[in-house]
Amino acid sequence: MASLPEQVRSAGPRGLLRINRGFYAGPPDQPRVRRATDILGLVASLLALAGIVAAQPPGSLERSFLRFLRAFPTWLGPVWASLIGLLIAWVVVLVVVPLFSGRPRIVVEALLAVVLAGLLAMLAARVATGDWPGGQAISGLSTRLHFPGIRLAMAAALIFVVNAHLTRPLASTGRRILALGAAGALLQGSTTVGGTAAALLVGVAAGAAVRLALGTSAGLPTIADVAGALADLGVRAADFQVPERQTAGVFLVHAREPGGSALAIKVYGRDAYDNQRLEKLWRTIWYRDGGSSVSGLNRSQGAEREALVTLLARNAGAPTAEVVTAGATTRGDSLVVLRVSGTSLESIPPEQIDDAALRESWATVERLGEANIAHGRISPAAVRIERGSGEVSFVDLGGGTVAPDQNDRLTDRAQLLATTAAAAGTDRAVSAALAAIGRDEVTALLPYLQQAAFGQPLRRALKTAGIDADELREAAAAAAGSEPPELAKLRRVSWETCLQAGLLALAAIAVLSFVGGVDFDQFKQALRDASWGWIAAGVIVAQLPRVSQAIATRASVPVEVPLGPVYILQLANSYMNLAVPTSFASIAVGVRFMQRQGVPLAAAVTSGTINTLANNIVQGAMLAALLLFSSATLNLEIGTPSASGATHILFLLLGLLIAAAVLLVVLGYAGRARAAVREHLSHWWPEVRGAFTALRASNKLGQLVLGNIATEVLFATALGLFARALGFPVSLADLLVINLSTSLFSSLIPVPGGIGVVEGGLVVGLSSVGMDQSAAFAAVLLYRISTFYLPPIWGWFAIRWLRRNRYL
Repeated sequence: MASLPEQVRSAGPRGLLRINRGFYAGPPDQPRVRRATDILGLVASLLALAGIVAAQPPGSLERSFLRFLRAFPTWLGPVWASLIGLLIAWVVVLVVVPLFSGRPRIVVEALLAVVLAGLLAMLAARVATGDWPGGQAISGLSTRLHFPGIRLAMAAALIFVVNAHLTRPLASTGRRILALGAAGALLQGSTTVGGTAAALLVGVAAGAAVRLALGTSAGLPTIADVAGALADLGVRAADFQVPERQTAGVFLVHAREPGGSALAIKVYGRDAYDNQRLEKLWRTIWYRDGGSSVSGLNRSQGAEREALVTLLARNAGAPTAEVVTAGATTRGDSLVVLRVSGTSLESIPPEQIDDAALRESWATVERLGEANIAHGRISPAAVRIERGSGEVSFVDLGGGTVAPDQNDRLTDRAQLLATTAAAAGTDRAVSAALAAIGRDEVTALLPYLQQAAFGQPLRRALKTAGIDADELREAAAAAAGSEPPELAKLRRVSWETCLQAGLLALAAIAVLSFVGGVDFDQFKQALRDASWGWIAAGVIVAQLPRVSQAIATRASVPVEVPLGPVYILQLANSYMNLAVPTSFASIAVGVRFMQRQGVPLAAAVTSGTINTLANNIVQGAMLAALLLFSSATLNLEIGTPSASGATHILFLLLGLLIAAAVLLVVLGYAGRARAAVREHLSHWWPEVRGAFTALRASNKLGQLVLGNIATEVLFATALGLFARALGFPVSLADLLVINLSTSLFSSLIPVPGGIGVVEGGLVVGLSSVGMDQSAAFAAVLLYRISTFYLPPIWGWFAIRWLRRNRYL
């Protein structure tokens, strides 16, 4: 048992809290960490900066806005200058105070950030304008508009670096002063709108880079902070302990009351493992236990949520912790104090865990369900057993859900089965589950018995125990006398494969025939004169549609599935579409993936159909709207197919009609076949209907439609960037018409990836808006390499990742 530090005994909790109310958020001797939030900030700011640089020089809208700003009265000039002066004064304070408070390392970090911001800003100016900025641009003595605002970038970098060490009020003050200084620089006429935004992004990137390189203070509350907060709340406690394992965003401390009762103090603070926000967002994207909404990232809401759900569960008679109090600390952190009993399951050796306690844990989860609460984060650390009475209680209800649906309840059961298996072994856990809830209920939870439904503590416990989720599911299914969820198998060789291979050969012939008419001297000259900066931007934008496709795919599924793995699935499909020249392979991969997420077979297939149908409807609607309400036109002169190609297409369509006729005859006259189809339809129809019913939720329908719209806009933007790189700017409306019409046309020709068809259609479309044929072919070639032939490289790694993490 660790006692209070000597400094607490001498100064007292309140005295130490007064020390922390000063300039800095934590003491200087805290360990330094590198935060994932800085990685996110660095990558996002660099990508946004690249987009702003690519948009230079300013467009007509930005120029009009600048003229509006110039119309402000000249007598307001001193006001704008004072805003800039305020920013300079704040920067001086941030440099001087660390020097006189014994923290010179902060000054070194600030100077490194300033230098890095200056270099990055000059590089951005060189790429955007073609010239290196001179000394007047750096000093601010020039009256010209500069891109970016170099001095503003340096100030922003310094503020972002030093803010990591300041208290919350001072950090917020610095951000507000930076915003006022940026507005002053813009209104004074020293930079453009894009230059102001670029300067702030340069500051974020430089600050994040320095923080990643040198680390920042961990910002953990001290025992003194916790003791002082408890004293302010009127809670007497001693024997403080800090567990070795902590949860991101929550600082946990164990203590005891004078009467001997155990306390669990949870501090939800800005600096308690600063990754709290990114961790919550990451969990929301990738896993099921990420929280109900992004608003849950707020520190006070986290403490309030745990206190509320714990109170509701206890009032309903469910065994859980007792809420002693909740409140805020002088640091601005929120905390909740819980009175707990028993010993956590992770602390009890397997041989000391009684089978009756395992069965009692199932009764406890049922009581939570009767209280209309789902735990959502069951793990060995969240289950506590009273040694004498054998009573089982659940704690850590911060991720709990009020009014859960069936998916939430089954997820809780799957987590409990995995928890008991990690603590006592697979055989004992499965036997306890069968004895407690029966074979039918165990079979019902099997689709949710997968790593995607587990939180990090539970996955860590399973790994420590050497238990594989798939093996546990198979063992539970065998004990229950049922089969594990049937998964579709990948098909690599079939009649469809042979047919698609033949179509690929025809497409290759068509491409070679088209290429034969290209003037390659002009083609090479077009590439030689291209702007490689624009080409790089086009390559980057060409990868973004996978994100919007993942959003649309996720919205088409009737249950909640994690966004991150769905995005990886889109990358994997890019590999499957090229490696296996048939759409059946990617369909099988998608169905298998969705089944791993607990989606029934019929619903998984139906969801894929919904997404495809929605995409076609969106494409048609966008094309019609553009043709009606914009100046863009559709060039239907796409050439006449060769006799051999037309013959093959005709025979293909005829074969499909004959196959459909034969199927109708068989269904009409074969009673056994008709009965089999009827039986399958009656079994699948509820799942199919559920998939369509799920679209009634406004958020799912909106994500489905907007995701498909964003996909088309991003693809068209990528094509436009490649055309711009070759010196031919094309309006977005024309690009959308070209891309949409080509996509709809290629969908009618059963060639994998539209090879040959897409290339020809895009070249014709670009040529119709003024590009010469060689330049159009070069732009289309770059576009297709970026969107179709290059993604399979990382798609191969994506499919390996899905297999390794048990998503396939």
